[in-house]
Amino acid sequence: MWAVIIAMAVAGCTHRQQPLPTPQVTVYFCKAGSDALMPVPFSADRSLQGAQLEDALIAQLLAGPATPSSTVVLFPAGTIATVTVGGDTATVNLRGAVTKPYRGGESDEVALFKSLTYTATSVAGIQHVQVLIDGRKLPTLPGGQFEIDEPLARGTFSQ
Repeated sequence: MWAVIIAMAVAGCTHRQQPLPTPQVTVYFCKAGSDALMPVPFSADRSLQGAQLEDALIAQLLAGPATPSSTVVLFPAGTIATVTVGGDTATVNLRGAVTKPYRGGESDEVALFKSLTYTATSVAGIQHVQVLIDGRKLPTLPGGQFEIDEPLARGTFSQ
């Protein structure tokens, strides 16, 4: 009988490791017709860090919100990106549909890069975003007006 009591006591005292919570990351979308940001939390794979985490975040930004919405400004469908990280800067190389002449208007263009910048800088340690178009620094998107040849920061959009 003592063996049963001891076995029950030991079983009750064992430490079961709780699974770690899935890390949450934030993708920012800009609301159409304004410069207001709409933060959308996403779960990220715990193994993703640095450029891999940035790639996943930017891919989610380009894919748009889970529930389709006409109230947010989105990159043109077919835009793809790769991200590299060096120091406090994420370099985002945009390719695909975004390389065609941009016709969304200046406020939507600003909204695109605001959402890109806020999303990329939501990762700890990243302060700046350098945008490349097809691997090159361009002054603006083809047909665009917003300057992207210098690194962007959150402060860029508060001016």
